[in-house]
Amino acid sequence: MENSENFQWSKVCDAHNHVHVDRENLSKIGELKTSRICLMGTRFEDWDIVSKVSIDFPDKVVPCFGYHPWFAHSVELLEEKNNSLNPRDHYLSILFEPNSTNKPTTTTNTIINQNNNSSSSNQGNENENENENDLSTFITFLSPPIPFNTWYSKLESLLKLHPQALIGEIGIDKISKLKHPKTKVMTKIQTSMEHQMKLMELQLDLAAKYNRAVSLHCVQSTGQIVQLLDRKVLNNYKNKNNQNFLPPRICLHSFGGSVDTIKALTSNQPKKKKKLPTQIYFSFSIVINERYNRLPELIKAVPEDRLLIESDFHSPDGMDELMERIIKLISEIKNWSPTFTVEKTRENFLRFIDET
Repeated sequence: MENSENFQWSKVCDAHNHVHVDRENLSKIGELKTSRICLMGTRFEDWDIVSKVSIDFPDKVVPCFGYHPWFAHSVELLEEKNNSLNPRDHYLSILFEPNSTNKPTTTTNTIINQNNNSSSSNQGNENENENENDLSTFITFLSPPIPFNTWYSKLESLLKLHPQALIGEIGIDKISKLKHPKTKVMTKIQTSMEHQMKLMELQLDLAAKYNRAVSLHCVQSTGQIVQLLDRKVLNNYKNKNNQNFLPPRICLHSFGGSVDTIKALTSNQPKKKKKLPTQIYFSFSIVINERYNRLPELIKAVPEDRLLIESDFHSPDGMDELMERIIKLISEIKNWSPTFTVEKTRENFLRFIDET
């Protein structure tokens, strides 16, 4: 096996990471052997630091801004802006505990009507010794959600400020649970898939508007992604709308879906009236994917021109090592030399970020 000294680090490109999370070592980003990185913002609170790092290291960092599904609960959507939900109503409409009677309501009007009828009877019934992870108590520890106009206008302004920026990390996650804001302990509370899907679609539409690529998080939800793309293609076909309605490129990062999904999203003859106009890429990491028994069959199924590599790491310390390991793993599975793996994934990376 060719060792790392025989491939050019100047061609190594990391399609997805969060190294800005390590605030004490931001200066080390400029010292990385990895040549180019897509730096993923995940919420309103970290977008400014992503912006700053990309300005500090313009030849290395591609800034990416988006709302990750783990933080989807913390923002209002357009419909809530028009219905003026208070924070408690907002959270009751989108948060739930699996296998409990606490289920999110389907519309903002429903929660408003329910609240008018029952709020007085609910007051005073809370037990002082109630578990802090109970939904009704959990909500009291949450900050008010960020208004739609605040986060959306910020996201749009950052895309204008950084013409090279992508949208990411966005997506949906069927199994993610919220940490308690006070104790930081993982609870059983989840954000409804309906809210996650609406937030993701808003950001996909924004990516289409500005012709930006997207880095997508998808856990146990690839079926919903495929259905969403098919629906948007069909709606565009019915409406005879030739304007951009999907992002030009989407990367399913640290992909953990199925071979069938890969084939469905990369086939030249999809089973639909109109071809998907979006190029779908698949990226793999050591941090997430190495433990998958089916990883070899997934990597083998990805077309040569749609394969990306990533670290998905949260610090500059150790990132290069993870990139070296994923390069070697891909090379072994694809029966490529590390040099070819680096050159091919760099070629794909530059096409993905629109620098070809």
